[in-house]
Amino acid sequence: MPPPAVSCVILLNNFILMIKKFKVAVLGAGNMGTAIAQIIAQNGYEVNLWNYEGDPEPLEQIKKFRENKKYLTGLKLSARVRPRPDLAVALAGASAVFFVVPSNFMAGLVKRAAKYFIRGVVCVDASKGLDEKSLGLIPDVFKKSLPKFLRCPVVTISGPAIARDMARGNFTAMNIASLNTRAIKLVKEILANDNLALISTKDVIGVEVAGSFKNVYAIALGLCDGLKLTMNTKAALLVLALREISELVKKMGGSSATVYGLAGLGDLVGTGLCDISRNRRFGQFLAQGFSVKQSFKKVGQTVEGALAVKVLMALGKKYHLKMLFAKMVYEIVWQNKKPETELKKFLKNYAYDGG
Repeated sequence: MPPPAVSCVILLNNFILMIKKFKVAVLGAGNMGTAIAQIIAQNGYEVNLWNYEGDPEPLEQIKKFRENKKYLTGLKLSARVRPRPDLAVALAGASAVFFVVPSNFMAGLVKRAAKYFIRGVVCVDASKGLDEKSLGLIPDVFKKSLPKFLRCPVVTISGPAIARDMARGNFTAMNIASLNTRAIKLVKEILANDNLALISTKDVIGVEVAGSFKNVYAIALGLCDGLKLTMNTKAALLVLALREISELVKKMGGSSATVYGLAGLGDLVGTGLCDISRNRRFGQFLAQGFSVKQSFKKVGQTVEGALAVKVLMALGKKYHLKMLFAKMVYEIVWQNKKPETELKKFLKNYAYDGG
């Protein structure tokens, strides 16, 4: 009979082997969805990668070249990443399903996917957004969209994660949030490794809200770049952005401490100051004189912050918050106000009220 220490190692190895037999699906083959699928595959799991039927190109490219040339060019994907254009095939037997699609598509996709879920499936929200119609968090969208017998645990992952850098093995740390500790452990086993740290928290509200709305303020930091404003200005705006997010999180029942962690401060810095960030680039194009339509086209991918600012303004109204910074972004994006004029006016008021 082996000694206790050896027995523990054997049991642990058997548990890991059992876990790795789990089927995993990633829904959304954009840059982040592809990056997540790559990391899961590198961790030893077979992973089915699905994409919206109206955009078949990424899956076709992966099948032909082992590379998503459209969204994550230059990265050779593992053979364990299996492109699956059929949603039913992608989800067949999956014990963990990662949702990496724009938040405004989430409710519809959850309802479609539910038909193929197995009992006990863990759903992972990596969308970073709230539902535009209900103003609800994505975990709430899951609860409303799933039949009662399939009320599966939902885990949220959010933080400063540039998809390309993460997929290439550069160290990345994110928050992982859920009230279900078993689900957190499962997702950590599937996704975490030496280069990807997942820091647990029960503050689902804080992680969801901070991760959703940092994109709004990243647009503003892009405006600064387009107008060639200095880091002094951007640093001041970062402080104000965190204050607005923190006030909203507290009103909604979350912890302001989360806002100053990975899902808030970390993600805002990573997105707002990164050259390849879609939201930052969108703001930069606007400030350089391109129209909203032209700026969307130049970015070429979903600009989450442009939709999120509508939700943010609605939440501000609901919770009786002024959200003056977010309001400026909203008026530039959706009311065609001039970026330079509005930003100068905003900064002048910032100076008068002491920030």
